[in-house]
Formats: sequence, structure tokens, C-alpha cells
Amino acid sequence: MLQLLEQSKDSLVALRISGSVDRNDYDVMLPLLQERIKQHGKIRVYAEVQDVEDYSLKALWEDIKFDVKHATDFSKVALVGDKKWVDWLTVMAKPFTSAEVKYFDFSQQPQAWAWINE
Repeated sequence: MLQLLEQSKDSLVALRISGSVDRNDYDVMLPLLQERIKQHGKIRVYAEVQDVEDYSLKALWEDIKFDVKHATDFSKVALVGDKKWVDWLTVMAKPFTSAEVKYFDFSQQPQAWAWINE
């Protein structure tokens, strides 16, 4: 499930990714991201990743297509989680985007918010 957080405003899109993520989640979230990019040029993304049970291949494909198309439209991405694969994901994403991408453990949420809002 992708859930928009109340801190989302202007060029910041803040969301929580949890449980099962499928294409329907992306059908809701991608138009929001595209609209913010259209309004603000580059956007910042804060994403909390917790208890992800399942990530469908269709959702992953939509994510990859969007990320490739909009690789230069993000200025910062903060990924907050408690799993090593989330940290690994930030390392793997860096060559494919001009954005600053950083991983924060859940215990570092205040630092993640401070960084994304700098």
C-alpha cells in the first residue's frame, strides 16, 4: 500500500510504503508525482518503507519506467526503513538519477526530515 503523508506539500511528496504494493497503488501515486513535477520542476521525495510483504512485478515495472523517464526530475530522495535491502536500494539507485539519495534507519527519522527539508 502506498499512503500519502500529511507533510506532502509544494515540491515535497512524503509517503509510506507498507504491506502489499501493486499496480493499483502506482495508478494513484504516479499521476500525483507527475503533477508535482509539472508544477515545481524538481521534486523531493520522503518515503518510509515498512513491513513490505509483497511487491508485484507489475508495480516494479511501473516504478522502473517512471524512474527512468523522470531520472532528472528529483532533487532529493530520503528512504527511511529498517531493512538492509532498503539501504542497498539507495546505493543501486544513485547511478540512475541526478538526485541526492540517502537511506535513514527508522531511529533517524528526525534527521531524515531535516535533510529532506534543507
